[in-house]
Formats: sequence, C-alpha cells, structure tokens
Amino acid sequence: MDTFDSTAEATQPDTPADFPLRRRVTALLLASTLLLPLCLLAGWGWLALRDAFADAERQCALLARVVEEHASKVMESNRLADQRLRDLTAQWSNADIRHHELELHRRMARMGRGLPQAFALAIFGDDGTLLVSSLFYPAPVLNIAGREDYRAIVVDREPLHLSAVLIGGVIPEPVFKASMPRMYGQRLAGIVSISLRPSYFADFYQQLLENTDGYRAALVRRDGAVLAAYPWPDPDAARFAATVRDARDSDGPQRIQRADGHAWLVTVHPVGDGAASAMVSVPYRAVYRAWWQRMVPASLAAGVVSAVLSLSLWSALRRIRAEEAVRRRWREECARREQLEKRYRQSRKFEAMGQLIGSVAHDFRNVLAVISAYTDVLMLRTGAGHAERGERADRTNQADRANRTALAGIRKSLASGALLADRLLGVVRRREQRSEAIALHEELQQCDPLIRATLGPGIALRYAVSPDCLPVHADRCELGLALLNLAANARDAMPDGGVLEIGAANLGAADGGAAMLPPGLAARRAADEQGAHPHPADPAGQRAHDRAKGDPADVRADDAADAATPMRGVFVRIWASDSGIGMPADVADRALEPLFTTKPDGVGTGLGLSQVADFCREAGGAVTVRSAPGKGTTVSLFLPACQPSRRA
Repeated sequence: MDTFDSTAEATQPDTPADFPLRRRVTALLLASTLLLPLCLLAGWGWLALRDAFADAERQCALLARVVEEHASKVMESNRLADQRLRDLTAQWSNADIRHHELELHRRMARMGRGLPQAFALAIFGDDGTLLVSSLFYPAPVLNIAGREDYRAIVVDREPLHLSAVLIGGVIPEPVFKASMPRMYGQRLAGIVSISLRPSYFADFYQQLLENTDGYRAALVRRDGAVLAAYPWPDPDAARFAATVRDARDSDGPQRIQRADGHAWLVTVHPVGDGAASAMVSVPYRAVYRAWWQRMVPASLAAGVVSAVLSLSLWSALRRIRAEEAVRRRWREECARREQLEKRYRQSRKFEAMGQLIGSVAHDFRNVLAVISAYTDVLMLRTGAGHAERGERADRTNQADRANRTALAGIRKSLASGALLADRLLGVVRRREQRSEAIALHEELQQCDPLIRATLGPGIALRYAVSPDCLPVHADRCELGLALLNLAANARDAMPDGGVLEIGAANLGAADGGAAMLPPGLAARRAADEQGAHPHPADPAGQRAHDRAKGDPADVRADDAADAATPMRGVFVRIWASDSGIGMPADVADRALEPLFTTKPDGVGTGLGLSQVADFCREAGGAVTVRSAPGKGTTVSLFLPACQPSRRA
C-alpha cells in the first residue's frame, strides 16, 4: 500500500503543461511561416513590379533620347550637304548644270562617300527631270514629277521634305529621300535630294538595343510613316506610328493598347524641326518577363526557407500532440491507479468489516443458542410444575401463566435475533442458492398478499408484467425475499402514501441474445463485483482483492470486460418503482452497500437492498438504483432468463 502511494506521488508532475496554449502558439507560428513569407513576397513583388516598370520607362526615355540625337545629327549632316549643293549651283541654270554635269557628279560622289547614311545625291530640275546623280554619269533618264517629294517641294513649297521608303527604277534598294528646294536667283529652279539608307539606321538601332529584351526603335515621319526601324520590317512600329501626333508633345512614356489587347510602353521624341520623330517601345510582357526573372530566385529562396520552417514547426506540433496524448494516457493511468487504490482500500475495509460481522454474528448465535436452551428448560419446568400443582390456588396459576407469556416473548425475540444473525452471516458468506425456473406471473400472485401486507393500506400496488415475459433462473425464496425488501424500502420512502409499480420485461430477446446495458449498469456491476462483500470465500471479493494488488494492464482488461456492452444472453428486467421522496445521488450510490441506512438508530439494519444485490449477483445478474429527490426511486433487477426450447 505504501509502495503504491509513493509511486503515484513520484509520477505527479510539478507544474501541469499547458498543451492547448503550446499547440495554438505552434499552429500560429506555423501559419505565420506560410502567410508571412507570402505577404512579404507579395509586397516585394509589387514593389519589384513597380520598379520594373519605372526602369522600363527610364530605359525607353533614354533610348528614345539616343535615337533622337542620332537622327538629329544625321539630319543636320544631310542639311549641310544639301546646302553645299544649293550654294554650288545657286548661280547656275539647269542648262549650266547639264553643262557641268561631270564636274558636279565627281563632287557629289566625294560628298556621298563622306556621308555613310547617304546612298546617293541627286539634282532635279523644276520639271522633275534628273540632272545630276552621284551614282551614274551621265545621269539616266528619270522624271519625278509624279512623286510626293516633288509635289511637296515644288507645289507645297516645303523647306524640307522626308519621303516615305521607296524603291525606284534607278536605285535597287529601299531608301527614303531628304529633299530641299534649289533656288536660281529668286526663282525655284529644282530640287536637291539625298537618298538615305534605312539599313544604316537599323544597324545603329540594333547595336543600341543589343542588351535589351523586347525593345524596339524606329524613325517615324511626321504623318506616321516609318522611315527606319529595328527589327526591320517592324509591323508594330507601323501600328504605333499613328500615335506620333498625340505623343509628340509628351516627353515621357505612354501606355498604348494594341488591337489584340497587348499593352506597350511608347516614348516619342521629335527630331530637329519636327519633320521626323524618334520612337522607342517595349511590350508589357517584356517588362513582366524581366520582373519574373527577378522574382524566381526570391520566390525559390523564400519557398525553401518557408518550407524548412514549416516542416520544423509541423514536427514540433506533432511532437506536442504526441506529448499531449502521452500525458492524457498518463493521467488516465493515474486516475485508474487512484480508482484501483480506492477500490483496494474499500475491499480491505469490507473484508475487515466482514470478518468483524462474521465473528460478532457467530458469537451472537452462540449466545442466542445458550439463551434458547435455557428458555426451553424453563418452559419445560413451567409446564411440569403446573401439572404437579394443578390443585393450587388461583394465585399460583396466574404466576405460571405470566411466566409462560414471558418465555414465549423471549423465544420470539430469540427467533428475530437468529434471523438477524443469519442475515449478518449472509452478508459475508456466499450462500448456496437453488437455481430454478420461476414464472414471474405466478410468483407475483403468490407474493401479492405478503407484499400488500408489507406496504400497508396507504400505498397502492400495481403490476406491469409483459405478457411474453420469460421465466427467470433464480432461487425462489431469495426472489420472494428480495421483493419483500423492495416493498419495505418503498413503504419507508412513502410515509404519506403513494403508488408502487412492480413490472417485468424481456431484455435482449429481440437482439439475438445481446442485451444492452442501461446507463450506469456496467459501472455498477463492476463496483458491485469489486467492492461488495469481499469475504475470502467470495470469488468476486477475492477477485477485487487480487486485482487491487495486480498488474494495471490486467486491471484495464478486467475493467473493459466489466464495462463491455451489450451483455451476452437474454435477461429479464424486474423493476420496483415508487413515488416516494427519492434519494440524492450520493445516497443512491451507497444504497446497495451492506449496513448502510438513512433510518434512525434502532429502526433498520440496512441489509434489505444488500440482500437484493447479493441475490442478483449470485444469480448471474445485476441491479441498478435510479433515484432523485422528489421523483421517487426505481430499483431494477436484471436476472438471466430461461429461453424456450426451439423445435427443429
């Protein structure tokens, strides 16, 4: 006993672990390891995307500025070359130019070699006829009176005109022309034209955009015609050329939506006097691609860190749950051990009480036997003396009658004492019962007069026995005594009168021989078997005594067996339900204990319900007590039923 207590105290923890708090904190940390990196990554991604677009806008503006500077220098060199030709031929008429064609051809060829962007230089007359060419001598027959550059200079009187890209009959590759009027005195005498290579500009743009992704550059005329672009041909430049008029006055990038739904960043800078514009564009998908290339390493790093932390916290959460489960099992084991210790102490108490009751009852019976013997002797002497002195006076006869009455009262008291001694011995000893088939209808009819006499006139008795109620296996005398004890307890519980109902019904017959235990019955059976009447001759009491000292694993197995539901077999439930004052829960829990009573001293022994419990247990059944203050008491007896024989 001391060893068991010390072990239980040694396993008691100093401070209880707050597992729910630890679990919630760990789960919160686990969620934060998933949500916080995602939030940080989303915030950083938004900032990175904004920076990517800002970088794209700066890059577009920078590249557009470079393209504009390059185009301005080229246009300035073209203007200087045209001005030299105009100055050279300012005093010559068209006839003079034809006369000095060879000289002009050589000078123009040397000037063309100094202009890498120029493919050819030419002088046209006022009627559109080609007068001098830097490529051919003599000049081939060519008239441009039907071309736009002729109309722009001669008809519209433009000071400078850039033509669209064209392929002429004399020049074998695409070019666009920068043309200026040639004056002879105060009169327009013709046109000075320089043919520019778009490939020259495309090569420069290619070198400029070599380390960029998705960027495009173009030189666009005032009306939106594309003069040069990279990549060439560039359909996007032709699509965006219409936006030049709107973007001419804007210095920053603009968002342009294409017809197919794709968005682009476009930056336009005018060149020179505005005859052309430098345009640089980049699609949004290229910006998103650059942003994603920056996001992938960060996402991978954040994912790896988050995964490692999540796995660590998930492992910690599982470990906390495992520890909580172990602690819960440990507490259940401690509670089971405490219950076992309590049952063990109770069994020892009942064992000591049983030994004391047995000794007292045995000595009491010996005393009663001596008194009974002397009472018999006195009765014989009194009877004999009356016969010998039959002729005495009336005074002597009256004394004899008084002695016989006193001796009869002594014998009656001796019989009551003997019955009490038998009951006391029945508490601590297993009685040999006769098991027979008892039909409850017949048994209740035979016991009805005794039950009604026990109840008295103020209590009504009614029966609720099922018509198909099966016979039970039990001792007929013990069953009758149990019914009388139940009636006596019901009478004491209804001092002002009431109703007692005695009923019976089958339990488990319709379920293939598996009777369901009512709530609390399994625990009551276990408590009855382990704690009630622990006499050494009682196997149930001895089993409780052995289990109290045995292995906890065996205790768990036995408890599981005791509490298993359903019961195997068919049972008959016999109940006695009164409308009395009822009992509180603590009294109802002890109602089946021997010598427990709530009656005043000298009124009852507390052995009535104990006899009922002993009878049910020894018959192979069980008993339950359900009661509540003011709602009466119901005592249910579960006895094994005699199943009728089945015919093949």
